[in-house]
Amino acid sequence: MRHFNPFYVKGKAVVPELVLAVRMLAVYLLLTGELPFNGNQGGRRFYPLIELLGQIGTDEQFNTGVRLLFLSGIGVLLFSRFVRLGALCVGLALATGLLSCQICISVAHLFTGCVFLCTALSNYVTGTDLIRFQLAVLYLGADLNKVFDPDWWTGASMETLLVTKHQIASYMKVASMFSRGLLSQMMGIGVIVLQITIAILLLRRGTVIYAMLLALVLHLPMVLLMQMTFGPFLFALITAYGSLLSWPTRLACDSRLHSSLLVKLLARLDFNEQISPCGGNAKESPVRWLRTCLHYLAHPAILLSMTILTAILVRYGKLIPLTLLAIAAYRIYAWPQRKRADRAPSVAGL
Repeated sequence: MRHFNPFYVKGKAVVPELVLAVRMLAVYLLLTGELPFNGNQGGRRFYPLIELLGQIGTDEQFNTGVRLLFLSGIGVLLFSRFVRLGALCVGLALATGLLSCQICISVAHLFTGCVFLCTALSNYVTGTDLIRFQLAVLYLGADLNKVFDPDWWTGASMETLLVTKHQIASYMKVASMFSRGLLSQMMGIGVIVLQITIAILLLRRGTVIYAMLLALVLHLPMVLLMQMTFGPFLFALITAYGSLLSWPTRLACDSRLHSSLLVKLLARLDFNEQISPCGGNAKESPVRWLRTCLHYLAHPAILLSMTILTAILVRYGKLIPLTLLAIAAYRIYAWPQRKRADRAPSVAGL
């Protein structure tokens, strides 16, 4: 019966890091309405390589079936022990839209679907290595595309993106302080260098933390400048990186620092035997509550709350608080793990 509880992440066919990651991502997709898109842009389905998919029912019936597959997969993913089966259903549902689109490609949905498919192919032996290599391929592919495009070396691509297309006033004001096109050229070359460096750092588990730091430097300024999360891409990227961290099997309580009331509440939701007993009846305060939330960040209930908060911030376009939240989470939870990053997630602790 414990497997019906979405907070219970142990005892599955994949490591707890992946269970947490794909469950948070699934909840985020539901909250933001990021359902599979059958991207035919108003036309009929187009499956030149898999003709059978173009012959099943009408377009409306097919799209309904894909959506049911997606929602059923999320249900299995959240409320059963068959995490890989649920992830497979969600990943395949997202893939159908990409395969059916004649004139578009959504990197955001492709990457998100691959996170689920990599989870479906993972086990305790592979840990989260498939996710790590997926990230490395993402950056390597994007970087090679830029390396062979002269516009990235001259700065024309950045100029088109930030000036012509989005007309970002703050960027144009700073750019005016340099000779024409110099800032765009520097940024274009900087992106090329950052992406190849991230790809290289991802090849070793011991340097993943530093790859995450450079990813923050690469992605968050673009999010702020263009005021876009690129669909589900940003949150899928955060959860993919988060799965590479070590999930703590024990969360210690300090009655001098933590809120006993909040710890008791989290203990009621502790189905993974994470929380150590905590005594004391110190006076409650907002500072204690905040400190407790930060110290217990790895608790599934806290992670779910952060997922809901992220969805709200994205829904209402509050990207500055979202950026600060991502930086704070990295500093509090990810950066301290750099010394033990070589250890495969959870296998030693379970």
